[in-house]
Amino acid sequence: MDTTLAAPTQTLDFLPLDLELDVRQRLSQLQSWTAAWQDEDEQLQQRVMDLNPARPHEVLLSSQIANLRRQLVFQVAQIPIYLDPDVVCQAGITGLRQHLTSQYAGLSLAERRLWLTNLFFLLTPTLRALVEKLEKIRHCRRLGQQRCFLLGGVSGMGKSSLLNWYTAHYLPTVQPQRNHVPVVKIDAPVNNRSPRPLFKRMLLACGAVALSGDDEDYLHLLTLYFQQCGVELLIIDEVEHIVQPALRRRVLELSNLTSLPIVCASCNPIAWTAGDEEIQGRWNDHFELTQFTGPRLDAFLTLLELLLPFTQDGQLGCREIEAGSGLTAGPAHYIEQWTDGIPREMMMLILDACDKALTTGAPGLTLEILQQAWEDIKRAKVVNFLDHWRARQGGRHG
Repeated sequence: MDTTLAAPTQTLDFLPLDLELDVRQRLSQLQSWTAAWQDEDEQLQQRVMDLNPARPHEVLLSSQIANLRRQLVFQVAQIPIYLDPDVVCQAGITGLRQHLTSQYAGLSLAERRLWLTNLFFLLTPTLRALVEKLEKIRHCRRLGQQRCFLLGGVSGMGKSSLLNWYTAHYLPTVQPQRNHVPVVKIDAPVNNRSPRPLFKRMLLACGAVALSGDDEDYLHLLTLYFQQCGVELLIIDEVEHIVQPALRRRVLELSNLTSLPIVCASCNPIAWTAGDEEIQGRWNDHFELTQFTGPRLDAFLTLLELLLPFTQDGQLGCREIEAGSGLTAGPAHYIEQWTDGIPREMMMLILDACDKALTTGAPGLTLEILQQAWEDIKRAKVVNFLDHWRARQGGRHG
């Protein structure tokens, strides 16, 4: 169990969007975090290249490394910027924009591109409330209480990103006798023939590299590993893959045996509990991430634009803008129409539009640039913001 590479546990912290935000200082952090991630990711990639696919234990090790790499990338957002409308209103939109644009004006093209790394993961009041909920149920475990809840929201709302970011703060650490694994996060397998693929992913997250036995052996081994590794929280993402009633009962059984708080996430997790009163009773708490629409979208876009490294206001949060002698539909109207208020789609659009603006030397985003970016995204059929962002970092980590 000495194969897990991980960074030290980080403090859950955030950077308020206020008048104390120092762009140069933040750029230094982003550069350090990105370089550290790239170096470690390359080392892990090299380890994978050296593995022998004919050796079962090395195949399992490759799965461990792949899962770790997915989580390590979130170290580039160790301390995300917090878009809090109350804080921004207190500082004043106009004053805050002047405070930031005066700093953006002195940035080079490379620094402006690096600054866009902030868009990889942003904390909103809703996401902060979710983080606080995760922390609360994890601490309840320490007090001998068990709390489970469901996390829902349509695809692209940021469920997996938030969970991976959270898990990246509690990565496994190697100790003399065993790994310490405060948080285990896995994606539920599509295979429903037996619970072993599900249990195997949990064991791999704890550092196991040699697995054998039947369903009961795996279950008891999990119970042992969870105790030895000090697991405090189990997160099962894509839980809708678990469709067989018998396999759902295995998740309940695991909850009974370990008393761990278990978070189950999917697009419609309530449907996952349907038809089983005991499961519904155990997972009777529900947290929903909802799409950005109407005034909520307008407010989000207004705050987001403050973080774009330009000196000209693109009026992203406006539903209507002046055009000639009258008014016409503004960026907020089109962004909602194109993206349905789904954060993944919005962030890909904004990131691509910013890249176009920086390439052409535009002082800010315009409706024309946004329209061109959306047309290019539709043609490219980009569906994964993480892959899109990583490509923007140089394409070294596909």
